[in-house]
Amino acid sequence: MSEHSVHRARWDRLTTDELYGIVVLRNRVFALEQRVTAEDFDGRDRHADTEHWWFGTDTEAVGYLRLVRPAADEAHPGDATPPEWVIGRVATDPRHRGRGIAGRLVAAVLAEHGHDPFVLHAQEYVAGLYEQHGFVRFGDPYVEAGITHVGMHRP
Repeated sequence: MSEHSVHRARWDRLTTDELYGIVVLRNRVFALEQRVTAEDFDGRDRHADTEHWWFGTDTEAVGYLRLVRPAADEAHPGDATPPEWVIGRVATDPRHRGRGIAGRLVAAVLAEHGHDPFVLHAQEYVAGLYEQHGFVRFGDPYVEAGITHVGMHRP
């Protein structure tokens, strides 16, 4: 497939080419561009419920996010329903930014799971993207991997 489109798969359904495209993108954004030194591959990619969503082709990902089940101690507003899903590892190839790719991925996830409560931990400078999709900030901003983040939830 040469046309860019939204894709999703669980770990056991990813082809080696799809996984390679995702790894290249995550490395490009988190390690090379943002200089994050924390471990990117934390084992949650392989969980049975984890969903990998990407925008691209069968061999190239230009946008990505993963959808995981929350950890037992997942931060969320105390007065809100505990989350069913956590959106994370959102990345867009620097050469493809400004084209709405991350927004398309979030919209696709919400079209599939929008009845469930969500949380995410957004880099503060892109929190507005998630607010456009009904996410609300909670808690105080915090620094993770040298980048200011803010907790967000969508009931």
